[in-house]
Amino acid sequence: MNKNSRSTIQGKKRKTNIIYNTSIAVVFGLILIVGSLIFFGGNENQAASDEEEKTIAEQVQENNGVADEQDSNDNEEQQEESESASLTAAESEERENNASEDEQSEEQTIASEEENEKKEKEEKKKKKDEKPKEGEFKPIGTEQTGEHVSSYEEGSVDWNEKVKAAAYATGLDASTMTVWWMGNNGGPNLSYADVSGPDASAEEYRVHLEWIDGEGWKPVKVDEL
Repeated sequence: MNKNSRSTIQGKKRKTNIIYNTSIAVVFGLILIVGSLIFFGGNENQAASDEEEKTIAEQVQENNGVADEQDSNDNEEQQEESESASLTAAESEERENNASEDEQSEEQTIASEEENEKKEKEEKKKKKDEKPKEGEFKPIGTEQTGEHVSSYEEGSVDWNEKVKAAAYATGLDASTMTVWWMGNNGGPNLSYADVSGPDASAEEYRVHLEWIDGEGWKPVKVDEL
């Protein structure tokens, strides 16, 4: 084999090796590229999936929080409504109780007033029945001695005995009776007294009096004014 032939064969071998190595490099490069795409693409998909799952979880948690908050608000509203209803019922019951107590108190007041009025009428009737009739009056007695002189000075002994005689004739209480006027009735031993009870609506009387020596003032006649 000559030198040229050997060179040709070696040249062909080099070309074959170059092609073979190039092919291996290309294949290896393709493997790296495909692997990288698969690896990074998988990571991106996994990251996207993780992010999506995280977003969904956050949304679920947020919805649950909103639902819990809504439930809490609903429970608070229900509790407030229940408390308001209970308070309204209690207030209504209290108003009814107060109204009942006021009604009972008013009834008791009316009953008491009616009872007092009844007693007052009975007392007046009793006094009127006990009051001596005209023609049955007697002298009330006297502390005065000697010659009698009629006195119209309020608070004097003679004045006080006139008041006592007027009370005796009318059945009124001398300590509470109102004396409107005391005057001469046409003679030194004749007098009259205009009197009434303590109430503004009480009847007024004019009591005609006569002095009886040693026995005091005697009612003679009673006029209702």
